[in-house]
Amino acid sequence: MTAGEAIRRFGALRLGRSGAAELAALVLFGLFLAAVAPFGTAETPPPFRYFYWQMAMVGGGVIAAVIEPLVAGRLSGRPRLFVVAQLTAMTPAIALWISFLPVLLLGARLSAERILQVMPDVLTINVAVVVLAWLTRKALNRRDAPRPVPEGLAPAAIRTRLPPRLARARLVAVEAEDHYLRVRTEAGSALVLMRLGDALEALSGMDGFRTHRSWWVARTAVEAVRWKGGRGALTLSDGASAPVSRTYAAALKGTDWAAPVG
Repeated sequence: MTAGEAIRRFGALRLGRSGAAELAALVLFGLFLAAVAPFGTAETPPPFRYFYWQMAMVGGGVIAAVIEPLVAGRLSGRPRLFVVAQLTAMTPAIALWISFLPVLLLGARLSAERILQVMPDVLTINVAVVVLAWLTRKALNRRDAPRPVPEGLAPAAIRTRLPPRLARARLVAVEAEDHYLRVRTEAGSALVLMRLGDALEALSGMDGFRTHRSWWVARTAVEAVRWKGGRGALTLSDGASAPVSRTYAAALKGTDWAAPVG
């Protein structure tokens, strides 16, 4: 396994709705809290203090990750109420964990008084962690969001078969040549192995017309139209001429394409 694959697998790990990036953020936040030593931890020896804050932050993060899906399932689409409910549910549970750490690490006695005492501090940190999780997810969602395809490009089923230079150019027309298709773009053309029927299905959502049994033309690529004897010829933006057969002429004459010439 390469280092890149290991990083991708680590990034894909999830607990509830939380991911590895949020775990890393909690570790960093724990290091920060250990360095500034809030809530009376300044007198604690540094090695113990750093270990304590890592246990507190990572353990609290696990608790929050388990609780969050339960709350989210009941408050889908109500983000403000979800945040309040999440904080209300996770704070007592994490306060119990924080109160248990001295028992685990020092053999101290667990008491209800101790749990109530740490509750305000836990709530303060939980608010910061919720904000941190929101910022982390927002950044990751922005990075992972698919980039919009510029208008006029060939659909993905055709575009993936083209050289990169042509795949990035606006589509002009598609022409059947034996068992191949000539895909015309503003940057040139290329032959691809694809049936015209499959191409027409992929092109169904684009702004264009079938003009002939062997041609499909993008609306924006038409620069002029000439009609003669019920047939037509379209002058395209790449200089090509696309035929219009009688079968498709009637549908095209009612469009807003370039006005007929001659």
